[in-house]
Amino acid sequence: MLNPILIVILIIIAWVLILAIAAPFIRKSKHFSFMGPAIMVKAVKNRKIMDKVSSKFPGIIFSRLSVVLVIISSVIAMVFLLYGSYLATIEHNVRPPSLLLYLVLPGINPAIPIVYGTLSLIAAVVIHEFFHGIVARKHNITVKAVGALFFIVPIGAFVEPDEKEVTEANPVVRRRIFASGPGINIVIAFVALLILLFAMAPLATPIHQGLYVESVQANSAYSKIGAQSEITSVGNFSGEDLNSILENATITPGEMTNVTVFNGISLVKEKVPAGLVVVGTIKGFSAYKNISLGSIIYSINGTHIYNTTQLTSILDHIPPGNNITMSTLTYTNGKSSTFENHTLVTGSKYNYYAQYDPSANRVSYKNQSFIGVEISYLGISSVPINEIRSEVLGTTMLSSPWYGTLSAIALPFTGLSPIPGKLASLFSTPFNPFIFWGLFNTLFWLFWMDFLLGITNALPFFILDGGQFFKDTLKISSRRRIFKKLGDDKTIANISLIMNFIVFFLILWEIVALEHI
Repeated sequence: MLNPILIVILIIIAWVLILAIAAPFIRKSKHFSFMGPAIMVKAVKNRKIMDKVSSKFPGIIFSRLSVVLVIISSVIAMVFLLYGSYLATIEHNVRPPSLLLYLVLPGINPAIPIVYGTLSLIAAVVIHEFFHGIVARKHNITVKAVGALFFIVPIGAFVEPDEKEVTEANPVVRRRIFASGPGINIVIAFVALLILLFAMAPLATPIHQGLYVESVQANSAYSKIGAQSEITSVGNFSGEDLNSILENATITPGEMTNVTVFNGISLVKEKVPAGLVVVGTIKGFSAYKNISLGSIIYSINGTHIYNTTQLTSILDHIPPGNNITMSTLTYTNGKSSTFENHTLVTGSKYNYYAQYDPSANRVSYKNQSFIGVEISYLGISSVPINEIRSEVLGTTMLSSPWYGTLSAIALPFTGLSPIPGKLASLFSTPFNPFIFWGLFNTLFWLFWMDFLLGITNALPFFILDGGQFFKDTLKISSRRRIFKKLGDDKTIANISLIMNFIVFFLILWEIVALEHI
């Protein structure tokens, strides 16, 4: 089977060859031309619809609003770039993302769904270009052509104002034209977000109160629980009490315990061994390669370990460098094996935090032990159902705007948008779930694509709308006495060049820094 990346490369090579062969014919045609590696299919007549819309649309007011929106968006975009570069600099021991994730192309970027991604991208680009034309016509700038843009498949539309008229236009008018595209994208993103947060999200409520299972320890006695299901009870723990079971469990380690699981259709009762399960070990500490993944921590120095509170308390009272005896219990095909006793030399909690989370380190950790195990209760990775609800429905943005916005943008990369069917089945909806979640996902991708297209185009970079917008802003500012020196075209060009370099460097740094972690 061919590698997907190789298939994409072969398709692109074939496209380039087709363009090379067709180039002489395309250059002679008034209906076709190139835009980089894409083909522009032009309609040079019948643009009356744009004139009709511009005559009735409050284009002047909208274009002024767009200028404000682009200024705000460019600041947000630069903050994102700076923040991303900062994280790429300080993050350690993380797996760098695939380079395909940097391409906002459905079918190539694995995080972007083909249907929702393609439709939302085309809609965002078409509306973006259409509003460039509407505002241009509102300011009496000739629109020479409109049409479709192809890069292997249709990827959007374009509007081609008269270049000479745009160049000779007042910088205020020119800035409004360039701002209108990103401006309408931001408006659409904002409207879609408001509908999601205040009309759609409140209608989806959890059927049960429990723990959403993100993943389960592979090949373990817990596999029967199943990922993307919901645990509604464990022994005597149920409802919101499950949120603290990791810290407060009182069930004897290894004891077969009743667990109720909601699979989106019905409640199923299972029996699994209770306890803290080792789901990972950390290199450089004594548990690494000595403790089998999937093992239940039974006891330390003869004391049963029921929960993380007890585990932490015991290790905190043992100075680093001491020997401890850890007993573990493993299950194969639902049946317990014999106990295993491990003699481990404790490491320093201070050294662990110094390496993996320096900002959370404390001097007191120097006298506390660490053995290097990553654990979970019942071998599952889980979050409260209301917490995952806030995340996938975007309502985290209301309580924590900065984190919530980053979380919403990251949903496609965490596999939570479009919302997986199994997860969606854990919620009740006011009408047919297929229609409800289809509408919800459509609105989300309109928000996602328009938001990213809007703030990206607002960046002061020469190939984007924000590049010319930035130049015109400097030109307009030079009319004020305090910025009079900016009126020199050479000065404006030099400042723009510096800004282009900064933007390019930040983008490149984020990619290079992560790739070389």
